[in-house]
Amino acid sequence: MSARVPGDAAPSWILVPDLPAAGGRVSLGAGESHYLARVFRARPGDRVSATDGNGAIAALRLIEIGGSVTAEVETRERREMEREAWVLCGAPEGERADWMIEKLAELGVRVLQPLDCERGVWRGGARRIERWRRVAAAALRQSRRAFLLDVRPPMDLAGALDALPAGGMRCLCDATGPHGVAAAAAGAGNAVGLIGPAAGFTAGEAERVRAAGFSPMRLAGARLRTETAAVAWAAWWASAMDAAPGAA
Repeated sequence: MSARVPGDAAPSWILVPDLPAAGGRVSLGAGESHYLARVFRARPGDRVSATDGNGAIAALRLIEIGGSVTAEVETRERREMEREAWVLCGAPEGERADWMIEKLAELGVRVLQPLDCERGVWRGGARRIERWRRVAAAALRQSRRAFLLDVRPPMDLAGALDALPAGGMRCLCDATGPHGVAAAAAGAGNAVGLIGPAAGFTAGEAERVRAAGFSPMRLAGARLRTETAAVAWAAWWASAMDAAPGAA
């Protein structure tokens, strides 16, 4: 008889950063242990799926369930991400960042770089960053992705632009630009979507963005909130990649 799947549902999907090779055992972290034992109500012998958040995927068999859950890796494989999507984003208004981060993670964005700009800065410090990383991890479980959204500490615009990988496609989300549907997602390299803060870029910042090779791109006929524009760009990119030749 095959192992029980808790609740007769599809196998759970969990995040295990230090995922060993097939045949190895791993003690899960407090968050995943609580989820399996208290929420998923798993039992020894149950099987779950896991990722390290960096492309590795494994089938686990649960060995011990208590304060910490121990599991054995039965199989392990690796997925590759040929092209990454990065979002550079100014601070949204109010408390909308959690929603934005959840949706960016679900859509497969690889890196979120918050931008501190002249007309808006991110607030909350290290404690808020840790919260956002937990939001991203929960979204990874829900969407069953193999790559975890990397939520980075805020940087100023100049530093963030200097830190970008070379090449690829650079899009400035701007209501005055050409429509995004007309932009080709084909080609090599990563894609970067840049969204300004709620109050917009200053003239000097806008010039720096243009000098860094960003092309304006319109996502909708109306002016969008910062967080809406970020998610709309990520959805456009995810759809373009899904429709690209050779996509799974």
